[in-house]
Amino acid sequence: MITDPQALYDWKQRAARQAQGRTVLDLEADSLHRHREKLCLIQYADAEGVCIIDPLALEDMSLFTLWLQESDVWMHGADYDMSLFQGAFGVLPHMILDTQIAARLLGARQFGLAALVEHYYGITLSKKNQKADWGRRPIPPAMAEYAQGDVKYMLDMADRLVAELRAKGRYEWFLESCATNLQHGYERFHSSHEEPWRIRGCGKLERRGLAALRALWHWRDAEAADRDRPAFMICSNDELLRWSCALQEFRPVFPGRNMPPHRAARFRKVVERFQLLDEDEYPTIPKRPRHAVDPHFDVHLEHWSARRNSVAEELDMEPALIAARSQLEAIAADEAAGLSALMNWQRELLLA
Repeated sequence: MITDPQALYDWKQRAARQAQGRTVLDLEADSLHRHREKLCLIQYADAEGVCIIDPLALEDMSLFTLWLQESDVWMHGADYDMSLFQGAFGVLPHMILDTQIAARLLGARQFGLAALVEHYYGITLSKKNQKADWGRRPIPPAMAEYAQGDVKYMLDMADRLVAELRAKGRYEWFLESCATNLQHGYERFHSSHEEPWRIRGCGKLERRGLAALRALWHWRDAEAADRDRPAFMICSNDELLRWSCALQEFRPVFPGRNMPPHRAARFRKVVERFQLLDEDEYPTIPKRPRHAVDPHFDVHLEHWSARRNSVAEELDMEPALIAARSQLEAIAADEAAGLSALMNWQRELLLA
């Protein structure tokens, strides 16, 4: 466990000895236990073994962040971890080589880390501490052991995945997919912090409904901050959307039956203030690209869907990896623009 500057310096010297792309990272946070999640643990592995960096004990993490920006690292299912990196340090690794992406490109349908470890090594990883409070100090031995297990097999597994990707001629697909995913990680983080109340599902709301959602989201966030608990412990996103839909349609809304009286009173006040808003105070609806109406759109979409599904079956891959539904619709609406938006390997497969 690295908890002091000298130990971090020694780790940096060790990490610098490793070849590019020969290190593994995993992160643990306290998102299930705190209002504002924070990065609590960094698991690191290389050819020399496993160690754990404690960012809560280290005031200066610059040795780590400087190394991070220069390094290609292996991770598994790194989308959430990319958000943690940016929230904690404002940076991402130079490249993230994602074993989950590799497994999916090889046709795996069960691609969680535990499933892959069991597939390659016949070992069942414990899930006992999966939802533990990683902000606890000192860290209990069982939790430390669990944390090490998440990276213990990764480097060898990465070698196996790369060998299989090369054998199938898909390694370049993997590199392009990882680079694209890294760029999307930057974009997701910045867009989610501009208007965080625009949650999944809000696209069905009109301006009045969006105004209601914005008001209710901020109410929930304040309640969660007051208790230092995750927002979902106050109410779910589905409840926010249901209330917003009702208010959009000028129907009454009521606090949940189990909501404490003081919180219910604040809920009602927020709803009352929302009702006093002028229409020009409502949020705008993001403009979406409009495609010219094409009478042959459905025929084109069916053609490209069939083409994608045929390629996916031949390669034994998930069809959505080759092109998601939204990408197929973009191609059907404007073939040249839609195809140009795909990754090179996706486009080549569809046009082969």
